[in-house]
Amino acid sequence: MDKTEIESMTMKELTEYLEAMGEKKFHAKQIYAWMHVRHAGSFDEMTDLSKKLRQKLNDTCTYSRPKLVTMQESRIDGTRKYLFELADGCRVESVLMKYRHGNSVCISSQAGCRMGCTFCASTIGGLIRSLTPAEMLEQVYCIGDDIGARISNVVVMGMGEPLDNFDNL
Repeated sequence: MDKTEIESMTMKELTEYLEAMGEKKFHAKQIYAWMHVRHAGSFDEMTDLSKKLRQKLNDTCTYSRPKLVTMQESRIDGTRKYLFELADGCRVESVLMKYRHGNSVCISSQAGCRMGCTFCASTIGGLIRSLTPAEMLEQVYCIGDDIGARISNVVVMGMGEPLDNFDNL
């Protein structure tokens, strides 16, 4: 049985999904906050949900944060390049740029790329797959959590061609 990725759902979709599972609507707000505000690492961290509901979510849904593989920081301006490994083993890069006006993150929208641009290393192995909305959001969340500060701008120019993954983006 394929598991449902709930982190990519809107609040409305999450509410409808939980109701279809026989759960109360208010749980959607709790789960949404754990995923998108508190950045919980798993369903088990969602301690205001019953153990029964957490187990049900573990059995039927996917939810995981990417694993940080490496982070390199520039000695010149503090720019950081992150390499993340996704749940299926695909790796993507993200970049943090700190400016006077705020923190910007450049995220990847795909693992690899099919465009074939000769100036870009992302295309060397071709397109592996497009990222889900949750996988793109998690890049921002992980970097914000790493620096302990708000991300004010998101740029989509990492790995992949953003318009080739338009619906998820």
